[in-house]
Amino acid sequence: MANTPLIKLENVFFKREDLNITGSAKDRAIISQIDNLKKQNFSSAVISSTGNAAISAAYFCHLNQIKLTVFLSPKVNQNKLDLIKKNNCQIIISQKPISDSIKFAKKNNVYLLRQSTDPSALIGYQEIGKELTKELPKITSIFVPVGSGSTLLGISQTLNPSVKIFAVKPENTILTDALTVKYQPLKNKVISAVKNSKGSELIIQNKEILKTQKILESNNIKTSLEGAMAYAAYKKAIKNNFDVGDYPVIILTGCQR
Repeated sequence: MANTPLIKLENVFFKREDLNITGSAKDRAIISQIDNLKKQNFSSAVISSTGNAAISAAYFCHLNQIKLTVFLSPKVNQNKLDLIKKNNCQIIISQKPISDSIKFAKKNNVYLLRQSTDPSALIGYQEIGKELTKELPKITSIFVPVGSGSTLLGISQTLNPSVKIFAVKPENTILTDALTVKYQPLKNKVISAVKNSKGSELIIQNKEILKTQKILESNNIKTSLEGAMAYAAYKKAIKNNFDVGDYPVIILTGCQR
């Protein structure tokens, strides 16, 4: 995969993961997971997702002739559902998509594309950290939206230890429907990564997210609310006198859907 662009706006850099092939950072993990799947001679896979990971999995599984089953919540974003349907996968609506996908994988002996429990997903996200180190060797801090934590953890594993990591979460998930993970197997590892970097967790209110989204759009950056949230976290850090250094980076994890 080609590098995603790193752009600068005022005093902050934006890593445009929203410009990946299917429009999100999930491509990084899914491509790596499919490579691992093929090495293990699987021909089928299953995933549970709020949307972006399923969109990516549907696209790349179709590309690699891998049969895919997708478990989705009834509350799935309709725009995301329409994108998933474009790639000939089986869709199952479930009240318990995560547990049902795990049971399905065991019962049918198919590869489970669950990023929080699959080390190959982290290998995919490590590529973001590697690219940032080359593109911006002086990077001082990074702001990452957190759902399961796999994106942040993978990136952290290839960054210079001096880079401060800020885990960004919404006050609630009414706006940021891509960050609805309740069970987080990686939680302790994510906390350790943030703590060891001397970074912090930042909770962002919806009004702050909407405000920064307007700023981004005025600069022709049409990204997801999760990306706008990471930008809002940067602004909050500056307002509260956090030391983010001279080269802060914001991860724009997905495009507008």
